[in-house]
Amino acid sequence: MTDTPALLQRRFQLAEHTRTIYFVTVEQLVKPEDVLKPDFWRHVASQLRPYDEIIVATDSCEWRMQLLVCDVWHCGARVVELSRFDMSGQEEEDQTVGDDLRVKWRGPVNKWCVVRTDGVILRGGLDNKNVAMETLAAIAQERAAIGN
Repeated sequence: MTDTPALLQRRFQLAEHTRTIYFVTVEQLVKPEDVLKPDFWRHVASQLRPYDEIIVATDSCEWRMQLLVCDVWHCGARVVELSRFDMSGQEEEDQTVGDDLRVKWRGPVNKWCVVRTDGVILRGGLDNKNVAMETLAAIAQERAAIGN
C-alpha cells in the first residue's frame, strides 16, 4: 500500500453530468467588467450552479470571455474570469462611401450593417457583404437625391 491518495470511482464523472456550458450574447454597450458583477446575473441566477461555465460575447464581436460560476444565490452569481479575448482592432478595412457611411460586420446578431462613423446602425441584419455594399450605395444615392 502507498500513502498516495487515490481517486474514488464515485468522484469520476462525465463533465456533461456535473456542469452546464452556456453561451451569452450581450449588447455592444455591455463591458467585460459588467459581466463580472454578481448583480448582472440576477435574472438567470436560478438556472446557474457552481462549476457551470459561461461564454460571453458581444453582438459586435468586440470581445469574448469565458467565465466559471463559483457561487449562486437567488438574485446573483459570483463568477470568475477564466479567459478573455479582445477582438477589437481585428477587423478588416472598412468599406466606405463619403465621410460618414461604412459597411461593417457587427456580429452574429446584427450581421452586416451600414453604419455611420458615430456607430449608429442605419441598416442591419444584412446577410452578406455584397448586400451591405449595395444597401450602402442605395443610401448614398438617396442622400445625394435629397441633397445630403
